[in-house]
Amino acid sequence: MINPDITLVIQMINFLILLFVLNLILFRPIRKIMKERNGIVETFNSDIASLTDEAQASMEEFEEKVLEARKEGMGKVQSMKDEGERAEVELIEATTQEVQAKIEEARKKVASDIQDARTELQKQVQTFSVAVSEKILGRSIQ
Repeated sequence: MINPDITLVIQMINFLILLFVLNLILFRPIRKIMKERNGIVETFNSDIASLTDEAQASMEEFEEKVLEARKEGMGKVQSMKDEGERAEVELIEATTQEVQAKIEEARKKVASDIQDARTELQKQVQTFSVAVSEKILGRSIQ
């Protein structure tokens, strides 16, 4: 059994002094360091959250700009395609008109050449007929 005597009181005082000294030297600095560390961790967590939100917003803005640029590019491609088709139609029409004009000119020239040939043949028909008649008859016709 425990006998309460003076050593018990001394041990209790010793324990309380040790507790006070340990609290002053060890526990308070450790609690202070832990509190500061928790503050730093909370600051880092809030910074991480804000930077994550900022990165997400930047990513969304980037995607919007990419989509807008694609739409603009497709619009330019379509407008250039339409312009090319218009130029093609104009070129085909101009070429068709030029070809038609040349065909008409060639037809007129052919008709003129035919008429000239007929006129020339008409002139030569009489000479040829006299020559043929003279050969057939064997004498001169005049």
